[in-house]
Amino acid sequence: MTRPICLQVYISAELSSLIRKAAKAKGISMSEWVRVLLANACAEDDLASRLDTSIERISRRSVFLMVGVDALLAGHPDHALRGRAHQAYVRKCKELGLTTATGEGGSDEA
Repeated sequence: MTRPICLQVYISAELSSLIRKAAKAKGISMSEWVRVLLANACAEDDLASRLDTSIERISRRSVFLMVGVDALLAGHPDHALRGRAHQAYVRKCKELGLTTATGEGGSDEA
């Protein structure tokens, strides 16, 4: 077993009292309570970083799909299809309780 490393932090008396109460409520020492809190904070930071990366990837793919579909609609022999698709998009967003931003979906038609 490796020897634990001491981490010293200065806190106010009020914060110390809050930590003591929280640790007591969990039935653990103040040291263990702080250790768990720090470990969770580090794990959540890693999770948040992975989540940000996933959201960025999904956003890029969504933009590509939006541009591709809009291009296919614009080149379709039925020239009214693109407008109908945008109108259907607005209706579906309203049905789902979502707001549409101007220009979203390749058109600012509502």
